[in-house]
Amino acid sequence: MASSPLSRPQTPPNRVKEIAASDDDGSDSSFSDSSLEDLSTLLGGSRPHPTTAAAAASSRPQLLATPSRASKRAALHRSPLAVIPKHRFDLKALAKDARRDTALQASELRASEPVRDGTARPLPSTPAAASIPQSHSALSDFVASEKRSDAHKVLRTVQRADPGHQELRYCFFKPHLDGPAAASSPPPAATQGHWSLLTKGNQRVREQNLVSGLLFNVVGSQGGMPDDIFLWVLDEICTAKSVVARTELCNLIVICPEQIASLFTPDCLKSVWERLGARDLSMDRGEISVSKVSEDVYKGHDWAPLLSVMLLLKDTSSNLPVETRKYALQILLRMAMDRLIISNVHLNNQFEDAFKAIIDTIPSKEWDAFCHDTCALLLGNFSSQCIRINALLSLPTSSRRAHDLRRRLAATFLFHDASLARRAPEEAVTLQAIIDRLAAPAFQVGPRTEFAELRAAILILDMAVDDGSVLAFGPDDVDAEDRFNARVDELAARLNDIWRRTNDTGMKLARTETKSVVEWVQKRVTHTVRTRRKQARSIFDLPGQEKRRDLPRQQEFMKSFFRNKLPSPKPALKQESAPPLKSQPELQTDPEDIFMDCTVARGR
Repeated sequence: MASSPLSRPQTPPNRVKEIAASDDDGSDSSFSDSSLEDLSTLLGGSRPHPTTAAAAASSRPQLLATPSRASKRAALHRSPLAVIPKHRFDLKALAKDARRDTALQASELRASEPVRDGTARPLPSTPAAASIPQSHSALSDFVASEKRSDAHKVLRTVQRADPGHQELRYCFFKPHLDGPAAASSPPPAATQGHWSLLTKGNQRVREQNLVSGLLFNVVGSQGGMPDDIFLWVLDEICTAKSVVARTELCNLIVICPEQIASLFTPDCLKSVWERLGARDLSMDRGEISVSKVSEDVYKGHDWAPLLSVMLLLKDTSSNLPVETRKYALQILLRMAMDRLIISNVHLNNQFEDAFKAIIDTIPSKEWDAFCHDTCALLLGNFSSQCIRINALLSLPTSSRRAHDLRRRLAATFLFHDASLARRAPEEAVTLQAIIDRLAAPAFQVGPRTEFAELRAAILILDMAVDDGSVLAFGPDDVDAEDRFNARVDELAARLNDIWRRTNDTGMKLARTETKSVVEWVQKRVTHTVRTRRKQARSIFDLPGQEKRRDLPRQQEFMKSFFRNKLPSPKPALKQESAPPLKSQPELQTDPEDIFMDCTVARGR
């Protein structure tokens, strides 16, 4: 008879035994649940053999028992194939891209070496290849390596994208100057007596002597400076590196009006411009050469001495000799042909101040002759309208004389006739002459039109028109104003025709700029030159209404609305005299179909 489990002797549990891997000191990252001892062993019982436990489990059904961890692991499906790791990027593709980037960098280095060294490979001697810059040869090789038939297309696109491809530029100063001119040695008189304050010591000491005012007291007590010191101070203004020194030296010149009138001759002013690096200072009417240069032709140039010279001309304008004033204005206009003046704000502001101060000092009796000589000089020096327009845009319009000279220059450039500058623009130029000028080949739009020149010509025409030479209409001539407005409308129509013929589609910046300028001038002529607004023919003649596509439909709707007049109201009759209303049978109407979202509904 089997003994009961209670009568079986039991071994007491070992209280000293501790659980393995339960402390943090001896634990590691590779530990798992399978490394723990069985709970039955820890509680004092012996761990059964796996086969015995399995046999007992099979003999005794345990429906509510939880399956063991081992059985779960055995139930997992294991694939017989090895696990292939999947990378985020394709290593072969990355290596191919790296090799291609290395080849592109090497190609760029090879292309930049001829440009930097100035020794590019010779191109073929064909006319088309001669017009291609040498710096594009590397690009041609790169494109031809992929597809030879598209190389010329890429080069032509690069040329069209070049902003300065079609425009010429005039450089009044020598390009790429190394630095300011070297200072000249002072005259012997400047090293003796009180004048030694100009030359003794270093730059800081000389500036302190100028700021202290001692030299101004010396000039005031002696009534001026010696002639050789006066000329040396003029030269020092162009070469001094300190702004303080240049300003004080200009003030010394200003307080010597007698020497300004006697020594500041056109030849003296010419030497001052030469010290600043200017060229083409002669007053010959021959054509001056222009060329295509880069935008950074004056990169790193210091324009502070030029600002000081223009400030000096402004302050000494009333004491300058008349010939020096005329020469100064003509040189300033020639300098304004350089795009430098309108692209630099500081130079443009100082240019306007100096020009207004000098032009107001020209005697009235010599004004017409001066305008003719100046217009004839600039007309002969430059033939490109792109260069001429720079000077006209730089002239100030706040001065009456500067505005008059600008209009005379515009008329001269527009009609290529300097004799028009001898008279006032109101007398020399008429609207009908400007309308006839638009028929010239320079204003015709075609395949070979230089749109940069056309844009400049339109701006010059706008300056020549100005306010339209509107004079006081006589009381006897009633139709004079109507004829004037008719000419203005004709001029606007001609400009609109040029705008319509200009095709600005594609990568053609010059055409887009030209079309915008033509449209702006056409609107200005219509709204500012005309003495009164166009007479409206109907209530729909409003600005911009003629461009609306739905305008005819609205007009027809309004006409039909007013055509069906409502019946006029009749006076109300008295209630007692009103006849009794007869009941009328209700009209029977056929039900109509109402279509709503493709669904047919029957209704009354």
